[in-house]
Amino acid sequence: MSDVILHHYALSPFSEKIRRLLAVKGLPWRAVDQPIMMPKPDLVALTGGYRRIPVMQLGADVYCDTALIARRIEALRPAPETVPAGAAGLIAMLEDWADHRFFFQCVPPVIVTLFDQLPPGFLDDRAQMSPAMTKEGMFKAAPQAWSQAQLGLDRLARQLADKDYLLGERFTLADAACYNPVWFLKNDPKLFAAVLARPRLAAWFERIERVPDAGITTLAPADALAIARDAEPATPPPSRVPEGLGYGLGDQVAVVADDYGQEQTAGRVTYIDDERLTVERQDAALGRVALHFPRAGYRVIKR
Repeated sequence: MSDVILHHYALSPFSEKIRRLLAVKGLPWRAVDQPIMMPKPDLVALTGGYRRIPVMQLGADVYCDTALIARRIEALRPAPETVPAGAAGLIAMLEDWADHRFFFQCVPPVIVTLFDQLPPGFLDDRAQMSPAMTKEGMFKAAPQAWSQAQLGLDRLARQLADKDYLLGERFTLADAACYNPVWFLKNDPKLFAAVLARPRLAAWFERIERVPDAGITTLAPADALAIARDAEPATPPPSRVPEGLGYGLGDQVAVVADDYGQEQTAGRVTYIDDERLTVERQDAALGRVALHFPRAGYRVIKR
């Protein structure tokens, strides 16, 4: 098995979702620090356009979006189980709420707090991903977002009233997904006080935060690209292609997120099932690279 390489940056909440999952799994990984904003030449060289963080690399196989990354980690290290089959649907729904609603309730108030510490042009960069992420939009949204985030904190606290983790006495992917927006609040002690004021939520947070990392080694971006260049993508398993997609195996397509970040990754479809798809691109410098995406949250444009 190729080493797990995670392209991330320290402040990224979605990276923290995966960092905590790797810690719980006891899975060592190699860390490639990527810029917090564009340009990201080494990341884009690997992905063919996709810019969102984190990205997980296994040789010449590149996994995009934390929903898919988490499930690939589950396959790599099945124990301890974090996506039990009997709860997989519920976990996916909680993850979707945390990734798309709760996350965007917690982010604006923190960004307003951190604004003077952020790199110049940070919100101009994020505005290229979504019109809602302009400076004016963030500052305007922050008060309402915070009021809604506190409702989310209440819901999490109620869910934890009689258990250590959201779905019982064991950590699951639902915990990792809901943890990272709460973790982002730690950037402002005044905001994080709302977590500490909910004892069961605070205890849950500390329980996850204190899980030790299994082992992290740093890797230069150029070395990660060299690993991709010297590897070949894994042979895809037989596809279970759903009907009515409008595209199929062998088609040339572009893949783009359907919420924010409109950069496209183009390639030839080599795998499809109910949950994910793979496109392979031929890069002049790296050779063959396979990009893996979840189907949920992405549009596929046939070329």
